[in-house]
Amino acid sequence: MGGVFPGAPTLDDFWKLVEAGIDACGPVPAGRWLLDPALIRNTAHGAPDAVFTDRGCFIEGFNPNLALTGLPRDVAATLDPAFHLLLAAGHAAFAQARTDALDRSRMGVIIGSIALPTSGSSALCDEVLGPLFARCMAEGAAPRAPQAALSNPLNRYVTGLPATMLGASLGFGGGCYGLDAACASSLYAVKLACDELLADRADAMLAGGLSRPDSLYTQMGFSQLRALSPSGRCSPFDVKGDGLIVGEGAGIVVLKRLDDALRDGDNILALICGAGWSNDIEGNLLAPSTEGQLRALRMAYDAAGWSPDMVDLIECHATGTPVGDAVEFNSLVQLWQRGASQQAVAARCVLSAVKSNIGHLLTAAGSAGLIKTLMAMQHGTLPPVANFEHASDKVRLADSPFAILHKSQPWQRRFADIPRRAAINGFGFGGINAHLLIEEWLGEASLAMHVPAKKRPSERSFARPEAEAQPEPIAIIGMGLRTGHCADLQVFARRVLDSDAVDQPAVRKVWRGLRSEDLALTGGAAGA
Repeated sequence: MGGVFPGAPTLDDFWKLVEAGIDACGPVPAGRWLLDPALIRNTAHGAPDAVFTDRGCFIEGFNPNLALTGLPRDVAATLDPAFHLLLAAGHAAFAQARTDALDRSRMGVIIGSIALPTSGSSALCDEVLGPLFARCMAEGAAPRAPQAALSNPLNRYVTGLPATMLGASLGFGGGCYGLDAACASSLYAVKLACDELLADRADAMLAGGLSRPDSLYTQMGFSQLRALSPSGRCSPFDVKGDGLIVGEGAGIVVLKRLDDALRDGDNILALICGAGWSNDIEGNLLAPSTEGQLRALRMAYDAAGWSPDMVDLIECHATGTPVGDAVEFNSLVQLWQRGASQQAVAARCVLSAVKSNIGHLLTAAGSAGLIKTLMAMQHGTLPPVANFEHASDKVRLADSPFAILHKSQPWQRRFADIPRRAAINGFGFGGINAHLLIEEWLGEASLAMHVPAKKRPSERSFARPEAEAQPEPIAIIGMGLRTGHCADLQVFARRVLDSDAVDQPAVRKVWRGLRSEDLALTGGAAGA
């Protein structure tokens, strides 16, 4: 594993923050924002071009290794900082794995990557559009072509290219791509990477998340959504919780099939035992659904064959927003009430929240939570939640099987041969839900639980399994389309297949775009 997080240039520094319950939040670094923070602070709801606070969790003093990009130094220096964060995290993680005997053409990268403006893409946009706006405002004349941009044009690919660049820098020949599933992105990336390994399409995968947006954009955006903390402090589950704080960073883990990791002599940090994902039926932007979250949670437990009371620690999504934290807590309570054994009544599962330490890393949030949990297993420590003092009225800890720590505590195993087990939540905008279950590796004890005796390392062949029978074909059983002036599939078919039926006036308008101007959407408004 590897990562670069706010206040933590190394994972050792990251663990010190987590274990001590330190909040890395601080004022925006000088020069980071295009506008003066003092001029745009305004806690009034809906105030245009304003931010509730100038505080966030920022990475400062990071010195990128330009050689990792494989590009000329002068070109590498102008890349968006997101590229450098991911390359640093990815190479640090890869260096810990035993990969010399593997074919790099069967390795790949999947990362959750932010599809929002970044520092580099915003600068490029300003250079292109700024002169056009200035001329229109000053002269009232038709805009002329912009001057050549000075920014690195590669920064316009800042969502998809970082994963590809990381794969290329390591000589990978497998699939390398980014995805944006909002705050669940990192855990989706891990799940998809596991699928690649289990389907034998890859022998090792790098997975995780990256988020380094233009922080002024996200600060204003979350202020408009009334999700940003006016107090400038992220306090998950706490009575004083009033919103989230935005962070930035990158986290990467290296994944292998267990058999291959044993064969290669890797230092196994943990086992992924189950994963679940779902979408809320309602799809509301800011109103999460317990029903949707529970589907993801139960899918993961079904995959692992676990009951909820087997888990000692849950790394919660817990952003510090009162509504979101209450819904997540309620989802966990319902899961335990209906899925745990009778003995779970006396259990006290610890809830934790890395966003209290380093803010909300958006598409990288799940990777930070996963790495934090892995380090907690390594150190045998249950971490506290920073800024937690008294639970919110909607978080009824006393009536639940859960506890939230003010200070770190030893993480004792239930029995010597029972591994520590943990869960990680990732719940994104619009109800994109993910849940990951991991288990400590205990060597022989874990081997006995997960590897049949006939396949133990001393007895088995490590050759790649023979190709399985061809899978059954998948049938396409429906189509639908709505684009431009084509209201349905039939109109579209006539336009593209029947030249005599083409609406010529509409075709002539292609140069300025064919827009859908009468599209009606169903569903209620998003909750606050």
